[in-house]
Amino acid sequence: MKNMRQKHSAAERFKQLIRNFSDDSGATTVEFVLWVPVFMFILMITVDVSLLFLRQSNLWYVARDVARQASLHQITDNATLIARAEAQGTFGGDVPSAEGSNIDRSAAGGGTVQVILRVPMVDVGIFGILNIGGRAINIGNSGDLVAYVTMRLEPT
Repeated sequence: MKNMRQKHSAAERFKQLIRNFSDDSGATTVEFVLWVPVFMFILMITVDVSLLFLRQSNLWYVARDVARQASLHQITDNATLIARAEAQGTFGGDVPSAEGSNIDRSAAGGGTVQVILRVPMVDVGIFGILNIGGRAINIGNSGDLVAYVTMRLEPT
């Protein structure tokens, strides 16, 4: 007898649940309309932050690669170093600045090569979530994504 009652009450609860879903009051629509912008904002932040990390990783990879080429004497002058770093660092239409990158042969121990790549934070991301109130979120003190690599020149 007890099992029949439980089945009956479960069936009644299920029917009530079905009736609630077919209710025309619009309460579900209002909740949906209130929560969708929150979820969309979270999704947009996730995409922009993911692109930020992807761009930073790309800058580090290019800076290390160009510095390694220069340390192996495949790149011998500063103009070529800067041009190669900017060309290889282009990603998604934004070109990084390689100002300040140089090959210093006068340093002790054979010399060093420095590659500095910068991309303004305003250029990173699709939705511009990281650009709050006309100012990009500050990383460091410059507001730019920066990859800075120093390597020793290989002996010739």
